Amino acid sequence: HMNVTFTLTDDSYKDTFDRLWKEAGINGINGHRSVGGYRASIYNALPLESVQVLVAIMKKLANS
Repeated sequence: HMNVTFTLTDDSYKDTFDRLWKEAGINGINGHRSVGGYRASIYNALPLESVQVLVAIMKKLANS
């Protein structure tokens, strides 16, 4: 398993990104409280489609 940590390059997208991942049913990707950002936990048992949902949200945000 692995945790993928990331931040947004532009904080003005935070509210939109948070809304999109919550609407997609993604849970618990908030980063560490002292570091911030986001953390996606990707484990072997996680279907590829789950990761693809997060990637699609990131692409949607990048193209907005």
